[in-house]
Amino acid sequence: MSNKTPIQWTHSTCNPSMGCDGCELWPNPSKVRSELVTLALSASGESKLRLTALIGLELHPYEYASQIFHDRIDLALKLESLIPEVPSYLWLEKLEQIFKCYAGILHIYRGGKPADWSTPSVKGHAAIFEKPELFPGRVAKSANLPDLRGKKAKDSPWLDGLPRLIFLSDMGDALSRSISFDYLKAEIIDNVTSPQGQRHIWLWLTKRPKRMAEFARWLESRDLTWPDNLVAMTTITNQKTSNRIANLRQVPAKVRGLSIEPLWEDVALDLQGIDWAIVGGESGKSARPFDLSWARSLLTQCHQSETAFFMKQLGANIVDDGYPLTVRDRHGGNWEEWPCDLRVREFPQSFHDDSLIQSQPEKSNPPETPTIVPSC
Repeated sequence: MSNKTPIQWTHSTCNPSMGCDGCELWPNPSKVRSELVTLALSASGESKLRLTALIGLELHPYEYASQIFHDRIDLALKLESLIPEVPSYLWLEKLEQIFKCYAGILHIYRGGKPADWSTPSVKGHAAIFEKPELFPGRVAKSANLPDLRGKKAKDSPWLDGLPRLIFLSDMGDALSRSISFDYLKAEIIDNVTSPQGQRHIWLWLTKRPKRMAEFARWLESRDLTWPDNLVAMTTITNQKTSNRIANLRQVPAKVRGLSIEPLWEDVALDLQGIDWAIVGGESGKSARPFDLSWARSLLTQCHQSETAFFMKQLGANIVDDGYPLTVRDRHGGNWEEWPCDLRVREFPQSFHDDSLIQSQPEKSNPPETPTIVPSC
């Protein structure tokens, strides 16, 4: 649980579980092998069959990709000795390029390498990122955080006056297959709907909206409804993953949102039933280009569908009108460095008017929509 976070679109984060089954941002060992073979083929005269065998032999001891990332430096040196046409720094660069999930990378950096892959070296993390672990009680602690309605948000004027926004699962995916619906009901639903939890808006993000819809039906079979203050959200990274939107629409949430980050290409989205879209470019030293025309297209799509648009960050590899755009913020997250037309940070109107909240604010103030565009 974090009372304060650098994530621009929320006040706090909370992780009822740590870890994730994997997604397009976090490869499985087979995908890692395929990427390494492609690199070897670009430099070596060996056959694809032999290179696959050599690299596969080095990766054989690893059951999970996160174990590979832990050992990436030693692995790069071993691969150089086997295939000397590719120097170790290129092997290491490739290994770091194919792991894109900030949650997985932070988990590895902060959690450390376990001695036996069964017990995390740092309390509060999963030993292996792809094997999610449960942390009951965290959502209840977040529910007890102070009510923020009517209060100023220091250095974040777009959050002024809003209820506390709590991002669920920024360090994994609570809808991973191994996590039971009974646990999600007890840890998330019961606390979100508690008297304390009803003072806040909870933002539940998953790359598995189909399972989120299944969970909603499971709740209905027990005469439980989806809480108004629990926003259902999914991630879109490219046109291929936009099919998640149809599954998200099956969740009977009062508000649904998209995290379109990191965005890898221009996308055309069906935003019917979508109330909020957060957009961002990729960060990190091997970030793929983020063309601002993609963001502008989404801004137009959102305004045509009356979907609130939130520009989170431009990323670390920005392209504007065919030219690189240099900014000081390494994530491209300082909106004062952006073109004026993209300095937009909107929230759904229901975040402002208390229609999602059942309890009265601790200090009753009329809702105000914060300024979303700084002066240019």
